[in-house]
Amino acid sequence: MKKEKFLKHLTGPLYFSPKCRKLLYRLYNNSRDCSMPSHYRRCARLLTRLAGSPRCTET
Repeated sequence: MKKEKFLKHLTGPLYFSPKCRKLLYRLYNNSRDCSMPSHYRRCARLLTRLAGSPRCTET
């Protein structure tokens, strides 16, 4: 299963504000957790926490 489909299955749809996109890009593309299939669950948990953080929820 592709990484994007697997993560979407674990987290559901996530919204990231434009201020948070840089952090999302760094985490998703440069971390070990989001690049190794054995760590995808941790990546999903990190992305969920990032989406709910105060920095990413402000408009």
